[in-house]
Amino acid sequence: MQQLLTGQTRLPGFSGEWEVRYLGDLCKLKSGESITAARIDGHSAYLCYGGNGLRGYTSTFTHDGKYALIGRQDALCGNVVGVEGRFFASEHALVVTANTDIAIEWLTYVLSRMNLNQYSESSAQPGLSASKLVMLRIDAPSTAAEQTAVAALLSDLDAELAALEARLSKTRALKQAMMQELLTGRIRLL
Repeated sequence: MQQLLTGQTRLPGFSGEWEVRYLGDLCKLKSGESITAARIDGHSAYLCYGGNGLRGYTSTFTHDGKYALIGRQDALCGNVVGVEGRFFASEHALVVTANTDIAIEWLTYVLSRMNLNQYSESSAQPGLSASKLVMLRIDAPSTAAEQTAVAALLSDLDAELAALEARLSKTRALKQAMMQELLTGRIRLL
């Protein structure tokens, strides 16, 4: 996966050199908006994201479209999640708005593999600064088509891994049940 995200391995049909670019040249990073706990509930229309991921629901939204969110503060500072549709981003999340020539799905994969937590400011509560992150260098395909192809392949691989993990979990549960039956003598082998 890392080789696809850095251009060391190329997909068939694509050529040309990847460019080293600053993150700030690929997207805009902006903190979300302030929201009180009283405005967050478990049943309103729009998802509300904070620094540690999903916080709940709210009746208003700040964004509509495809974005990446970076946890800006708290324990999961630096975590990355892709979101789509209408949602509310709190001040504890950085909203990544990709430039028009950048595939947000590809950028989300890249950001999620960068261990962004390492760039947090040292203090009582870890935090990421947008001004620091925009200066990070990233190897980027020169075309959105290649970015989209890389993201699609990685998404397919993620789906396949999830299916295999689900199958493994079911097989482990079956083994546990069979062991229980065999070890208690309820089922005997001939």
